[in-house]
Amino acid sequence: MQDLPPDLPRLRILETWLAHTLDRVRKQIVAAEQREAERQRGIDARPPAPDWLMEQGLTMSW
Repeated sequence: MQDLPPDLPRLRILETWLAHTLDRVRKQIVAAEQREAERQRGIDARPPAPDWLMEQGLTMSW
């Protein structure tokens, strides 16, 4: 069983559609890579955690 059309015009249409779809996928990959790079830059640019923390209100007085 063959899942592709046998005639040239439909094969050309399919080729065009596949090329267009592949282009869209590649653009989405680039966008996802950029988002990931920005996320990683944000993580890398975070200031270090402080050496100490001040806690208050730990006791409850009713």
